[in-house]
Amino acid sequence: MYKTEAILTKVENFKENHLSVSFYSIEHGQKSLVVFGGKSKKKSTNYVKGGYNNIEFDSNNVCLSSTSINSFKWFLFSKYELKAIDYFCFLINKLLFLADQNSNVINYYLLLMSKMNDRSNYLSELLLLELEILKTSGYQPDFNQSVLEKIFNSNNMINLRSNEDIYEYLKNNKDHQSVFFDFMSRIVNRVLINLNINLPFSRNEVAKKN
Repeated sequence: MYKTEAILTKVENFKENHLSVSFYSIEHGQKSLVVFGGKSKKKSTNYVKGGYNNIEFDSNNVCLSSTSINSFKWFLFSKYELKAIDYFCFLINKLLFLADQNSNVINYYLLLMSKMNDRSNYLSELLLLELEILKTSGYQPDFNQSVLEKIFNSNNMINLRSNEDIYEYLKNNKDHQSVFFDFMSRIVNRVLINLNINLPFSRNEVAKKN
């Protein structure tokens, strides 16, 4: 039996009374499991897409149990926040497959969710997670000083050497958050097009910028 902490990225009906679920964890990467009897009222509340859960499964890829670790305020989330969760579950399913102990995808996902729980502006956290997913999947953009100066129309970008530096710069600058959000739309769209992946909704639905 295996145990892991993971983001549930896909929950679908499977046959009459079962579920097919996918999760992403640092130890196992992306994995698909069957939950027998998962559609029952007793079990179904433990399988919510976007949830962060303790998951137990066996060598036959059968999910034995799933319990929530973090309490997310699902019923308070706006349509933008719910769409952002759908968006990141989609990106993780399409771009992340392997285990990666150095990845911060889960940490940054939980940071994003904490901002949503607090009813706070989450655009900079959304961008940080997006950058980390691209980095972990091998599609990290080249944000050298020249590129960043063009994006932000500024000559003072010398200290932005990492995704985390960009995040710290954006946190208290809503105007530049919006500029970078638009720039990242082009980056993500280019990556998905090159991989023949179609985003099933507009990326602009994941955040209310104004």
